[in-house]
Amino acid sequence: MIFSDYHTHTVYSHGTGSCEQNVLAAIERGLSRIAISEHGPAHLFYGVRNERLRALRREVDSLACRYANDIEVLLGLECNLTDFGECDAPDDAPAMCDVLLLAFHKGVLLKSPFMRRLGGEAFGFTKNDPIKTAQALLTAAEKYRITAFSHPGLYVKSDIATLAKGAAELGVLLEINGARVTMSKEELELANELGANFLIGSDAHKPKNVGNFTLALDAAREAGVIDGVLNYVPDLPEPIFLPGYASEVRGVGAES
Repeated sequence: MIFSDYHTHTVYSHGTGSCEQNVLAAIERGLSRIAISEHGPAHLFYGVRNERLRALRREVDSLACRYANDIEVLLGLECNLTDFGECDAPDDAPAMCDVLLLAFHKGVLLKSPFMRRLGGEAFGFTKNDPIKTAQALLTAAEKYRITAFSHPGLYVKSDIATLAKGAAELGVLLEINGARVTMSKEELELANELGANFLIGSDAHKPKNVGNFTLALDAAREAGVIDGVLNYVPDLPEPIFLPGYASEVRGVGAES
């Protein structure tokens, strides 16, 4: 089974539940670790920045203490690619955050020619160079000590051969996203052959979807890459996913 979910959102960005609701959902799913991984500060609509990010850190720390006997609670940040080799991870990100994810997202200002080309691709106007996109992500990952690339290939195409080879060299994981699988069977097989390892995350935007790894697990098994998923333990029984958790109806946690 998957023992950890490093990619969940709350009302701090564009999720619908509180941090505590996500934590309780993870406990009910039998997870041993959860990260609250909100969008980085450059996202115009959902970015968490400045005092709000510090408040999130405090809330995560409080929950980590409160539920220490049940689960490990981490703070993550889903950083946005902001230019070639650049992202919006704060200067103090290594000290502030436990997990750093990285991806291109719509909703970031397209200030440079490179980003405008990516934006054109994301909105269906132009095609971009997938190899250069992969190189941009890899350069940023090395500079900012990124943990994993979230949903590779979503919005803009990245050359999987380039991305996987570089990720393997850097020790950066490729996420198999539980909300929508963004890599084909062939791409997963190729990434595995090139030595990349994987991370499965729910990308939950509601507490009821925390720990929902069904799509990602199916994709990993079909491609034969499940042994490369680092948050998977084969000998543990997998609970049946039933949407809806008691934590949603308890009304726990303040809406921040």
